[in-house]
Amino acid sequence: MTALEEAEDLLRKLLRPGRLQGFPSHPDRRDTVLAVAAGALMRRHPYGEKEINELLIDWLKSVRARIDHVTLRRRMVDCGFLKRTRDGSRYLLNYGRVAGVLGDPAPRVDAGVILANARHRTTRT
Repeated sequence: MTALEEAEDLLRKLLRPGRLQGFPSHPDRRDTVLAVAAGALMRRHPYGEKEINELLIDWLKSVRARIDHVTLRRRMVDCGFLKRTRDGSRYLLNYGRVAGVLGDPAPRVDAGVILANARHRTTRT
C-alpha cells in the first residue's frame, strides 16, 4: 500500500462517524492528519496569520472537525509541518515534513471528498 493509499484509508476510518472528532493519539496517525491538512498550503509561500487561519478554517469545515483552527495551527507548528518566522508574523509550509509522511512528491489528499464519500456510503446501507 502506498503512503497515499494509507493516508486515504486512515482518513476514511477517522471520518467514519461523519466528522473528524479530534487528533489521533498515535503519532503516525496524527502526523498523517496534519500532513493532509498541510496539503491545503502552497510551498514557498509566506502566510500571514489571517491568511493561514482562513485556510485552516476552510480545511476544518471540509472535514466537519471538532478542532479549532488555532489548535490545528499550533499542532502543525509543534509537529514541524509549519515553520514560523522569528518574529512570528509569517508561516511557511515545511514541505519536507509533509513529504516525509505522504511521500515525495506529496500528493494532495482531499479529505472533504473522502468524508462526502463515507457519508454517501453510510446513507446507502
